[in-house]
Amino acid sequence: MTGWTDSGYDATGRADADDSLRRLAATQAGFFTARQAVGHGIAAHDFAERIEAGLWIRVETELFRLSDSPRTKFDEFAQWCTWYEGEAVVSHQSAADLHGMGHLQPRFLHLSTPDQRTVPNNRLALHHRTLAEEDCEVVGAFRITTPARTAVDLAAGGVSQEVLDELVGDAIALGRVDSDQLHAAVANQPAAVADRIELALLAAG
Repeated sequence: MTGWTDSGYDATGRADADDSLRRLAATQAGFFTARQAVGHGIAAHDFAERIEAGLWIRVETELFRLSDSPRTKFDEFAQWCTWYEGEAVVSHQSAADLHGMGHLQPRFLHLSTPDQRTVPNNRLALHHRTLAEEDCEVVGAFRITTPARTAVDLAAGGVSQEVLDELVGDAIALGRVDSDQLHAAVANQPAAVADRIELALLAAG
């Protein structure tokens, strides 16, 4: 990183630590946690130096962002998925909104994670669970539940049948899911959930 090299950081020392962290942050929309920074060789007592130099922005107590990272409309999703260090997936109403399924306009950002840490923001709605890899896909700098998994989660979560019909209909119309995928997604779900998905498929024609 040029700024640190110009300041006297040799190519095999702290500059390497910053370059290593930058590569990780690039996969997370520029965000990274304090633990990730330490894991890449940057001591906690050196954080303030980088913040004062304008290279880092402190987002939360334990969450930072590279100051030159481009901003996008998806930053909030990337931010909180990074806070959970790869252990969070955008799900439920938030996933439906991103997939273009229905018109839920969620008030909260829904994440699924096995991480039991205290939520640092009241904008988050957490669903504590572990998802199978086939239930998730990568969108830019974060993971999101697939359209099929999203539909099943909302069927189990109590949205009205009318809303579920619209969600499933939109996903099918967009070519994001088909009846076979939805039937596979409910294979191990309670009968009530499978019945609701079946009704939504019938409504979609």
